[in-house]
Amino acid sequence: MQGAEAEASVANAKKMGRWSAHSIVSGSMLGIGIFIFPPVVAQHIHSSGWFMLVWLVGGLAALCGALCVAEMGAMMPRAGGEYPYLRLAYGPGVAFSTGWLQLLATFPGSLATMAVGTATYQLPVLFGARMAVPIELGVMTVEASTFWAIALVVLLTGLNHIGVVLSGRVQLVLTLVPLSVLLAVSLFVVGDIGTVEVAGAGIDLDLDLWPMPTAAALAAAYLPVYFAYSGWNAAIYIGGEIEEPGRNLPHAVIGGTLSVLVLYMVLSLGFLSVFSVADLAGVGEAGTAAAGRLFGQVGIFVMTTMILLAMLGSINGSVMTGSRIAYAMAEQGHFPPSGGRLHPRFGTPIVALWTQAGLAVGLITMQGFEALMRYTSCAMLISGSLTVYSVVRLRRRLPEMPRPYRVGFYPWVPLAYIGSCVFVLAVLVAQLDVSVFMAVGWFALALLVHHLVVRGRLR
Repeated sequence: MQGAEAEASVANAKKMGRWSAHSIVSGSMLGIGIFIFPPVVAQHIHSSGWFMLVWLVGGLAALCGALCVAEMGAMMPRAGGEYPYLRLAYGPGVAFSTGWLQLLATFPGSLATMAVGTATYQLPVLFGARMAVPIELGVMTVEASTFWAIALVVLLTGLNHIGVVLSGRVQLVLTLVPLSVLLAVSLFVVGDIGTVEVAGAGIDLDLDLWPMPTAAALAAAYLPVYFAYSGWNAAIYIGGEIEEPGRNLPHAVIGGTLSVLVLYMVLSLGFLSVFSVADLAGVGEAGTAAAGRLFGQVGIFVMTTMILLAMLGSINGSVMTGSRIAYAMAEQGHFPPSGGRLHPRFGTPIVALWTQAGLAVGLITMQGFEALMRYTSCAMLISGSLTVYSVVRLRRRLPEMPRPYRVGFYPWVPLAYIGSCVFVLAVLVAQLDVSVFMAVGWFALALLVHHLVVRGRLR
């Protein structure tokens, strides 16, 4: 009965249009990664050509994933993200395990990583050194980055509590403004930098491929790039809340991913126009550092403001999309029934929203930025591979099911995405990276729980 009431509530709620859905995808992708992770990539990749190639491969992999989820989302537009498709493709066990992996790692980890990055790098630059001063809370002292990261998660969860339409409109502004400004500035830098002197040094845009990186260096560089491009699947988490999803959902997923791919490539070229790869490795946060070198204090203020807006848009998009997993799992009995409860007025999954916020706050208090990124990325690699391969399994299992959109170059597109993920996971396993074992451990534990407990209870 609860599931039927939930469906009716979703059906009666106001739905977002094509461009709001488009902004959810591009806003979820346009996050802290493109500004913080280029120096991390440069620490592992020492030639400009390979630096650009890693960002291009990451973007093309995201596009391959987006093409695949666009087919599934148009075929079965519903809330809950990958969960309904995984259940249909693999059965309840894999869907249960992937859903819990996303609940415990992917989305809370992504929220925590972006919130900590924003509180660490952007807020002190815009609002002064007081934003970096530890906060006294009675008998305890909290690091400033921890306090303000938690505040961001709580604030944007509250916004999503109020309603998907309001949140979608805010998302449109938080995405369109920084996307447009950052793209314009990057094009200016790439177009004009070759004719000017920056900080007294000539800038060389030659993209050389030497020295060649090792497989371990490529994997280490690709992991933060993969995180930076995450969010390409955002629209399928709210497929049931989009107008005309058979037409608008593929447009949102593919268009949003392409927009960010173009922006990231132009931004990467812009960074290399200002810094050598060796210099880029040591700048900390690339966006503000590049703006400061090119335009001085005014440039720092404008760039940091745009980055902050992009961060808020990314966090907001992740809050909105991630909460729909618990909602979908609750309908199948894989999460406490309260997870499927919708607010009677706003039609939003309030219990799922605040559960996700609580998990993110817990991760913020326990882990640092780098550890959060690696933990989250490994979980994404596992769940992303299973989701993309669902296209192959559903083509075989349900060949006659209507598909308003079909991915082209099948099956090479899904196989290209899966291949990139398997390569990185294999290298991390060979290096005994604790992050990949944590992600695999959560998945295996969930499979065991489903086999021993959940399966029998739901018979």
